[in-house]
Amino acid sequence: MSHTLNIIINDRIVQGTEGETILAVARREGLEIPTLCDDPRLEPYTSCYVCVVEIEGMRGMQPSCSTRIAEGMKIKTHSEKVLKARKTALDLMLSNHYADCLGPCKQTCPAGVDVQGYISLIEKGMFSEAIAVIKETNPLPAICGRVCVRPCEVACRRNLLDEGAAVGIDYLKRFAADYDLNSPEKYRPVLKPETGKKVAVIGAGPGGLSAAFFLRKEGHAVDIFEASPAAGGWLRYGIPEYRLPNDLLQREVDNITEMGANIHYNQRLGDTFSYSEIKEKYNATILAIGSQRGTSIGCEGDDAEGVYAGTDFLKSLEMNAAKPDFRGKTVAVIGGGNTAMDCCRTSRRLGAEKVYVIYRRTEKEMPANPIEIHESKLEGVEYLFLTLPLKVQKDENGRIKSMICMRMELGEPDASGRRRPVPVEGSEFILPIDLALAAIGQKTDVHFLNDINSNSTEGQLVVNKWGDLDADKNTLQTGIPSMFAAGDGVTGPATLIQAVAQARVAALSCHQYLTGQAIQPAPKEFISKRENFREQTFDDFSEKFDRQHREEMPVLEPDNRFNFNEVELGYETEEVAVKEAARCLECGCTAYFECDLKKYSTEYGAEQKHYEGEHREYDVDFRHPYIEIDNNKCILCARCVRICREVTGANALGLVNRGFDTYVAPSMGDSLADSKCESCGLCISTCPTGAISENKLFKPGPVATESYNTICNYCSVGCTLEVHHRKGFVMEIKGAEGLINDDGNICRYGRFGYQYLNDKNRITRPMLKKNGKFEPVAWEEAFALIEKNLKNGNPDEKAFFAGARLTNEEQYLVQKLARAGAKTNNIGSFHYLGRGTNYTKLSRANVPFAELSETRRVYLIGSEISRDNAVAGFHVWNNHLRNGLVTDVVTTEEQSSSAHKADHILKIKSYYHFVKAVNYYLVSQGLENGLYIRDLIDNFDEYREQLLKESWDELVKASGVDRAETIIRFAVDYNNEMHAVVIFSEKELSGRTCAEIFNMACITGKHGKTGSGLILLKEKNNTHGLHDMGVMPNLGPGATDWNDPFNRSTFAFHWGVDTLPDGQGCTLNGMRTNRFKQLYIFGEDPAGCAVNKEETISMLSGREFIVVQDHFMTETAEMADLILPATYAFESGGTFTNSQRVIQKVDRSMKSPVDFDSWKQTDLLLSRLGFAPAESVDDVTLEVASMLPKYCTSSKLKFRLTEEDNFNPMFRHGCDYLGKRFDTEFEEMFVN
Repeated sequence: MSHTLNIIINDRIVQGTEGETILAVARREGLEIPTLCDDPRLEPYTSCYVCVVEIEGMRGMQPSCSTRIAEGMKIKTHSEKVLKARKTALDLMLSNHYADCLGPCKQTCPAGVDVQGYISLIEKGMFSEAIAVIKETNPLPAICGRVCVRPCEVACRRNLLDEGAAVGIDYLKRFAADYDLNSPEKYRPVLKPETGKKVAVIGAGPGGLSAAFFLRKEGHAVDIFEASPAAGGWLRYGIPEYRLPNDLLQREVDNITEMGANIHYNQRLGDTFSYSEIKEKYNATILAIGSQRGTSIGCEGDDAEGVYAGTDFLKSLEMNAAKPDFRGKTVAVIGGGNTAMDCCRTSRRLGAEKVYVIYRRTEKEMPANPIEIHESKLEGVEYLFLTLPLKVQKDENGRIKSMICMRMELGEPDASGRRRPVPVEGSEFILPIDLALAAIGQKTDVHFLNDINSNSTEGQLVVNKWGDLDADKNTLQTGIPSMFAAGDGVTGPATLIQAVAQARVAALSCHQYLTGQAIQPAPKEFISKRENFREQTFDDFSEKFDRQHREEMPVLEPDNRFNFNEVELGYETEEVAVKEAARCLECGCTAYFECDLKKYSTEYGAEQKHYEGEHREYDVDFRHPYIEIDNNKCILCARCVRICREVTGANALGLVNRGFDTYVAPSMGDSLADSKCESCGLCISTCPTGAISENKLFKPGPVATESYNTICNYCSVGCTLEVHHRKGFVMEIKGAEGLINDDGNICRYGRFGYQYLNDKNRITRPMLKKNGKFEPVAWEEAFALIEKNLKNGNPDEKAFFAGARLTNEEQYLVQKLARAGAKTNNIGSFHYLGRGTNYTKLSRANVPFAELSETRRVYLIGSEISRDNAVAGFHVWNNHLRNGLVTDVVTTEEQSSSAHKADHILKIKSYYHFVKAVNYYLVSQGLENGLYIRDLIDNFDEYREQLLKESWDELVKASGVDRAETIIRFAVDYNNEMHAVVIFSEKELSGRTCAEIFNMACITGKHGKTGSGLILLKEKNNTHGLHDMGVMPNLGPGATDWNDPFNRSTFAFHWGVDTLPDGQGCTLNGMRTNRFKQLYIFGEDPAGCAVNKEETISMLSGREFIVVQDHFMTETAEMADLILPATYAFESGGTFTNSQRVIQKVDRSMKSPVDFDSWKQTDLLLSRLGFAPAESVDDVTLEVASMLPKYCTSSKLKFRLTEEDNFNPMFRHGCDYLGKRFDTEFEEMFVN
């Protein structure tokens, strides 16, 4: 018996149980101790030393994951010594963590836009969702997609390949933004509740608009005051329309005003209104004034007429309706930035005959976007590089007539390594020009300074030595606590994306001020970078990625550009955008949002370069189709190795080499796909970094996801899944801690079998076959057609089939529609067609999986548990390792999936004859448990009499064992083991074999004891529901005897009908003889899943009317006259019953694209036949529950009498298209 112990953690008395670790107690008490090598599913390992704690009286730090508690133990989990030790452990791990948390694109973007994330959504055609990701940090994507300077593309590693161009990040952003703007379901950010706080934003440029966006998201009221007659700031008044059309700009502005921000135009702070008014009406202020005052050339004579600041020139074009006429003129533009590009290209559009760009450095050093330079050359602009203006020469009227310039050359490198331009003596020359546009810088206009300071009572606004607003560089709070500043007014002339980034910082600080929080910048997260180890080169990528040249931007032909129409036309189709998105190299880690190493490195301030030195580099292993291994990210916690051994039992992974050279690799062979790996993905679930992750068929992002829980719709174990999705697109599935899988374990079906959820070919509307082709029809037409056929014709010529994938409610309504609506007992499931009735009620006494810890021996008879029901298998193999559970495999397979794990393997030829031979021996030798049988089992004498009529020698021979002693030894061992469990499967065994296994447990008295008895595993998630819901001709709801007139009359009363039919039902003979003229098939694909396809298609052919309800155009659906679209359980709700008769509710978590849920379609058909409709699926559940018979705990079990085997599986995959789809995909993945 365990004893309770008292310990003290951080001066707090807590209780634990003898044998518990410090970490386990702390977790239970809600005290976090970081750990990277511990997983509750595994035994302690003690490798990371991040979980260390300080224990009074013990030297050094102790690992909490493996240190057991003792009475009176005093523990400190966060002392200075502990924190230092944890940081040291993390620093050491990071020193060999040659990996990227983020791609260089996001790291380089001033606003931190998640480029890799939104590109992954574009790849999926989710353009509005891509905009949602962008707008987390940048509210102006359509604008940035046109005029951003693209530092992300400069950093893009695609540049390292010999393709000549980075990923077209801005092109993709523009495409997604334009798509979203034109979408009826465009992205609209969620706003928090109104706070009652008001903020005045000065300036409606990119900084002001962005600040308003972020403040409105937080629920603060925002008024923007703009000095000009329209919003946009430099975006409108400094960027020509051929680059950024005003109507596009206005639509981005409208998006922000639609959020509730107000813009007041022609309002100039210090002139038309005063700061005193702001103080009175607003709780805070953000100055986003820009830096729009132009500067001149800075040489002698630059005051001549015809010399203009480039900014003033561009602004005047927007402010004045009439454009100047430059025809026949020569224009010189001085400068090398994007403003210079706008000036020179605009001059050509105004008719200038010659346009020169004068720049004192080389083209390589020009800050302008290279694309702008390229396009300007196409438009006829000439460049004078390494040229410096010395003097503007005037004519007699004071107007510019020429410019004296000097040639420059690059001198010696300075301390920074950059070669500065120096004059070339005697190189002066005269350049005749008519106009000069100076695009060499801008100044900030702070004319309102005195107005603010004279009205401020809590501080002063000051400017720095450059004349820009002075604000804290981290928070952007000015000298006035309630005032913040952002954009070019703080930095001086910068870029659009820098203004957006600053606005977000200012808005955060402003929000903190308004809500009474400490004003501080967002926490800096730890980011691992490969560049912290060495620079990346061509060789790092050349052999790992296919060549794919960029999808270039369609543009107007140069001859058609002498106007202000937009030059760049945007990608023409979604296909082009998706193709370009495919070029992304996905540099960032898919575990970004959940990496524990990153989390703790951030928390403890770990440094990757603290211990610089040698490191290891590995190629990422993509050879397994579902699992990728990246040893660069591995911290050698060995959790993947241990979970594969301790839980899965596969032992497919191991640690190779020792010391610094250790890495994780398959235990046998050089590829995980060639090992004993079962593709369960538990290694992925336990990895604390991204070292082992899912090898996805699509770009994984990562992006932030939403999640919901549901029950797996594959096998009968009934695992709870945690589905992670982005607006319905499933990104991954994890195991949730469910009622059955309380440890969160799931198998390959649950983890990887989700691709159908993202299939755009799903049927969402009724489809009627007309002239051999399916056409969408209205629901009314579909229902009317079914109603007509249900009411007409002989009821015995109608047959109804419900699949084992359906919910209990769906199955129940199908049998109700058949019996009460169509007046026929022809109800069944292809799943059981031709397999007899012996499977019925065999799960009544199933052993709970948790009791396997009390079991001493498990017999796997006809159960490929590691392949088909792996989570049940995890219980077996974990107890096998931890508790010494002996495992025996009895199989007809040449290579059983569990053979390499078991203690004993017995290969036979016939399960039926083997089990019957065991029973024969036990009974013939008088080894039955007589007392147990007398008290709990009926009809033993009848069973014994029939059994002993069999020939022992014939049974032994037919079983396929080498000698009779093998069966005798098995029988004796099984009989003598008090805690033995037989696990068997309907998929591999006939109903009569299952019945004989049931009899074997009865003979030996195994039923009803802890850790002893049977576990019958079924093939589908709700196979048991077919029994309980009465989807069999011999069973009614509650697995009642349908042949009993009293039971039928009871259901007739409940359903409000006079009588209910009995009869043979959906028999194999009825199908083969074409007795059924009408077939109603719900959730099954017999044609696609048939063992004998020719026979099955023949059985389905020649019918008068076939209705199929399913998700996709299955082979069976193709044979139908009418197809009804099906919904998933997580869309409609309902319940499943697993193989152990545990009923689990499935919540309605997602909205379906189908108008009527699957159950509701059947319910509406019933209502057309006169039955009261259900309001919700819960009403159906209650209806079922109200009719279930009371369970009689005193009822005895009965021996099952069998005469010969009847193993006749007609369908694979549980007759379910979804099962077939994944099985086929899985098989093809490993073939290819």
